[in-house]
Amino acid sequence: MTSSVHDAVSSMSMQDLEKLSKKQTDKIKKYYFNALKHLSKAMSKKDKINTAIWTHIANELKRLVKM
Repeated sequence: MTSSVHDAVSSMSMQDLEKLSKKQTDKIKKYYFNALKHLSKAMSKKDKINTAIWTHIANELKRLVKM
């Protein structure tokens, strides 16, 4: 099962996520992009446990972000 946060991570590079995280003034958005960055690292290492953890965190933050 793939989630939309997985799609977002797959469509952006690590540098893109880093830039987006640093540009944010809203803390929730900053945390969201930071979670996507960690999710990207976990997915690239094929680390199932951390992928599940960061997917959950990113999905919860996504619900709070008004994009």
